[in-house]
Amino acid sequence: MDYWVKKPFWILLIIFMSHQGFSQFQSEKSIQFFNHLYNFEFIKADSIISTIDSAEQSSKYNFLKSHYLRWYYLPIHQQNEEVFSKYAHYLDVTTELSIVDDKDYISINRALLIAEYNYNQGNYYKAFQNGSVIYDLLKKNLEIEPERAELKFLASLYHYYYQYYKEVNPAIGAMIWFFKEGEKEIGLKWLEEVANQKSIVRTEALIYLSHIYLRLENNPEKAYQYAEKLHQLYPNNLKFYELLIECSLANNINNDLLDELIHRLSNSNTIYFTKYGVCYNAVYLAKYGRERHIEKIDHLENALTYIHNNGGGNHLSSLLYQNIYLLTGDSEFLKKKNKVESYKYELTGYPEDYNN
Repeated sequence: MDYWVKKPFWILLIIFMSHQGFSQFQSEKSIQFFNHLYNFEFIKADSIISTIDSAEQSSKYNFLKSHYLRWYYLPIHQQNEEVFSKYAHYLDVTTELSIVDDKDYISINRALLIAEYNYNQGNYYKAFQNGSVIYDLLKKNLEIEPERAELKFLASLYHYYYQYYKEVNPAIGAMIWFFKEGEKEIGLKWLEEVANQKSIVRTEALIYLSHIYLRLENNPEKAYQYAEKLHQLYPNNLKFYELLIECSLANNINNDLLDELIHRLSNSNTIYFTKYGVCYNAVYLAKYGRERHIEKIDHLENALTYIHNNGGGNHLSSLLYQNIYLLTGDSEFLKKKNKVESYKYELTGYPEDYNN
C-alpha cells in the first residue's frame, strides 16, 4: 500500500484506469478478439489480427497487437527488452497524442496505455502529460452520468479512486484540490451498472469490482459474485483465477473448483502464475489440510523461499507471512507481513469492518 500512495495521485489514477486497458473498439471482429484474448485463446486472437491490413488499418492493427502482447506477456513491464520494445513499437509512444472527441476510442485507449508505459519506465512527467489528455476529456463526464458505457467506466474509476486515495492518505487531499471531486459511492454504482451491461468494457468492470470489493472495500462476499462471473465468462484465464481463489479463501469456500484452479496455476509453464499457485496451495493446506502443524508451516516457508527465489512478490509474501503467524503466534512474522503487504483485507488479518 505504501508504495502506491507515495506516487502522485493523478499518475496513480491513470495507471488504475489503464490497468485492464479500456478495451473499446466496437466492431464484431474486435469483440471476438477480446473474447479470445480474455479466455487465453491466444492463437485464435492472433488469427483475427492477421486478417487486418497493418498498412491500411494501422491504428486498429497496432491497437489489437498491443493488447495481445500485454496479455500474452504478463506482466508486460517485467519482460525482457526485446518484448518490451516490441510493445512500445505497437503503442507508438513517440507519436504526438491527439484525441478529437470522446468517440475516438483508439486514441483514448492509446493515451492510457502510454501513460502506463511511461509510468513503468519511470517517466512520471510524461505519464502525467498522457493522463492530462484523458482528464481534459473525462472531467466533462463526472457530474452527469455518461450515456456511453466506455466513458461511464472511466468516470466510475475516477470517482472511486479519487476518494479512496484521499481516505488512505489525507495528505493527498492537499495535492489534488484542483481536480474535480470524486465520490466512491457513485463510482461503485456506475461500475456495477457497467458490469451488468452488454458492452466492450463489461469485463474490465467485473475485474475492478472483484479487486475493489476484495482488497480495498474488504467485502469478500460481494467480490466473490464478480470473480465467479469472470470465471464463468473466461474459464481459461489464469489471471482471473487469482481473484476467484482469494475470494474463495476469504469466504471459506472449499470446493473441487478451488482445488482445481490452484493446481492449474501451480502447473503453469509461466513462473508468474506458478508463484501464485505455489502460494495459494500452501495457504490452502494451512487452512484446510490434514497435515501436521509442523508440515503446514514447512509448506508455507517453502512457498516463501520459492517466491523469493523467483523474483519476489509482496502480495503473495504477505499472505504467507500471515498464515505462518496464525500457525506459530510468532509476532516477527506479523511484522514482516505488515512491512510488505499490498492490501489491508481479510486474508492478511484485518476484520470485515476495517474500511467501514
